[in-house]
Amino acid sequence: MAAYLFLPNMAFAIVGEFMYVTRPIVNVDYLLLGSVAGLLSKRVSMLAYAFLLANDVFVSLAPVFHLGLETALFSATLALTTRLIFSPAGILFAASVVTLTVASQKISGDREQRLRPSLLVVTVLVVVIDMLGGMSAWFKADAALLPVNLGTSALYKTAAAIRRDLAGDHTSLEPTHPLFGAAATDGIRRALAVGGRDESLGARQVALILVESLGHSRDPGVDSAVLAPLLSDSIRTRYEIRLGWVRSHGATTSGELRELCNVDADYRNVGQVDAKTCLPSLLRDRGFSTVAVHGYSQKFFARYQWYPRIGFDRMRFADELTQQPGTALCGSTFRGVCDRDASRVVRRELTGAPRAERRFVYWLTLSSHLPVDRAAPEGSTLDCSQIAVGRRFKDICALMRMHRLVAEELAAIATDPALPSTRFIVVGDHPPPFFSRDARSQFVQDEVPFIELVPKQKK
Repeated sequence: MAAYLFLPNMAFAIVGEFMYVTRPIVNVDYLLLGSVAGLLSKRVSMLAYAFLLANDVFVSLAPVFHLGLETALFSATLALTTRLIFSPAGILFAASVVTLTVASQKISGDREQRLRPSLLVVTVLVVVIDMLGGMSAWFKADAALLPVNLGTSALYKTAAAIRRDLAGDHTSLEPTHPLFGAAATDGIRRALAVGGRDESLGARQVALILVESLGHSRDPGVDSAVLAPLLSDSIRTRYEIRLGWVRSHGATTSGELRELCNVDADYRNVGQVDAKTCLPSLLRDRGFSTVAVHGYSQKFFARYQWYPRIGFDRMRFADELTQQPGTALCGSTFRGVCDRDASRVVRRELTGAPRAERRFVYWLTLSSHLPVDRAAPEGSTLDCSQIAVGRRFKDICALMRMHRLVAEELAAIATDPALPSTRFIVVGDHPPPFFSRDARSQFVQDEVPFIELVPKQKK
């Protein structure tokens, strides 16, 4: 009981006090293994225990990154880089799994070749109580008698996710609900619906910037403080400023498809999206050239495949950008072209277009991907000592300073005298996925802020 019930579940309960972990109290996978462990060799038993632990961690932490389990499972191979494996988090994860596995073997004691029916009884008891309490996924109820979800099987969840994927049972694609503000790009879509000319768009060019981990702070005024360069007098002189928040769901590619195609999807089911309704395609049909800029590998999430499908003529990824002299790399786990350098590419794309050309430039930022490289925001003008949440959390401070750098770069582009008339939309992809429950609670978990700059018409 100590090895297969209390030890693993207590470990998750303790971690859940400090980190954002979505997990029922008891994972019955360990109990089921314990019931037959006596029939297995010590090596097989330990490997099975370690596998269950690793799977439990994966299933429990997938929501931290705003990922559905299916997307997380099939994205794992993309993120499993040498840098991640040997990062402090990767080493801690491996050490924890080994320690708990060894401890469970020491506690479980003798290796008598027999079943342990008592563990099977406890398994059934947990499942039955969970079902009667109204919290079981296997027994739906309209009201719950228990305040918590008592039992689960992470292995069952993983197997079911794999089965659904192999069967092609992907999430249906539904337009985001208009009552909540479908996307920050709604204004552009409305303008295109009435013709998409300079008069309706309010500009000759359009720039969409999706900012990694830009969340909506629960503290009033923090969003405006972070994005202050885009709210300055010099910006107000040239642009009408529109502020707001939109609903967010899922991870970065879901944020991309929300803004680019107005659908609730991710990269795995982008093939089901009607590409003709995506913003790059709509603008290209109206004579715009379309270009996407991102400081990471083109192969990550297969962007090099689906970006052209939804309407991008040109793509500029790290694979090309790192070949340019003076390009620096930033980031920890996901290391790529620094946002400061990527912004210079964006500036050249916006200011260097031929006079007769209308251009749509999309920039997906990178440097603020968590865990944030604390050295990356060097030079940021944001003083965290002036913001309560910044004083309290060093990681939030680093993230806000990174976002301020992006705002500064964009403000410089927006006020560049060489810039043709350009309409800017700056919006977050998803709330910051902090591991810390306390840090995570500082942000609204289903909203991201946006700023839209529409050039003032000359009188």
